[in-house]
Amino acid sequence: MPDWCKNPSKCVNYVSCHDGYTLFDRISTVFPKADFSEKVRRNNLAAAVYMLSQGVPLFLAGEEMLRSKTNPDGTFEHNSYNSPDSVNSIKWKNLEKTEYQKVFEYYKGLIRFRKAHGALRMKTAGDVYSHVGDVKTGEINVPAFHIWGNVNGETAEAIFIAFNAEDEEKEIYLPVGKWSVRVFDQTAGDEHLFFAEEKIKIPPLSAAVMIK
Repeated sequence: MPDWCKNPSKCVNYVSCHDGYTLFDRISTVFPKADFSEKVRRNNLAAAVYMLSQGVPLFLAGEEMLRSKTNPDGTFEHNSYNSPDSVNSIKWKNLEKTEYQKVFEYYKGLIRFRKAHGALRMKTAGDVYSHVGDVKTGEINVPAFHIWGNVNGETAEAIFIAFNAEDEEKEIYLPVGKWSVRVFDQTAGDEHLFFAEEKIKIPPLSAAVMIK
């Protein structure tokens, strides 16, 4: 099968852009019974998937603070090219609220981790094939991948990333070694949080990222 592209930088990864619903509004329409906390978890998990993938991450302005485009009748606008500022504007005052600040900090942490690890920014398809592999976690609905070797000046021996899209905690197997967890539950960054070996329990609707 031929390569879809020869260079990861030719792939743009996103879950929201100028067309369609904002990410938070899309989650609200797909999961109308979800409470605010669950919607935030789904939002942050989606961000983790594309922020930690090879290629170029892209997101709509305001996604990092749960931007919503709500009409006066309470419905969500998915095609706001001719909508007023009341719908299209970024509601900056939301950042005064703790729950929005936490999402903003989570996005900053994902960006900080991505910038710190060149292995997430490989330059050729060959690098991806040579340094990235799937991992058998023991949970069929918890996908994970393992990056190893020195890539783009990457100093860590390896990076392990797993995504739990289930609505309950999942315990998964880890590759051999002692892992420094950097992204866990609703905390993201490149600071050491705790060590994990052999197994780790991942909270519902969240990502776990660790290095060795």
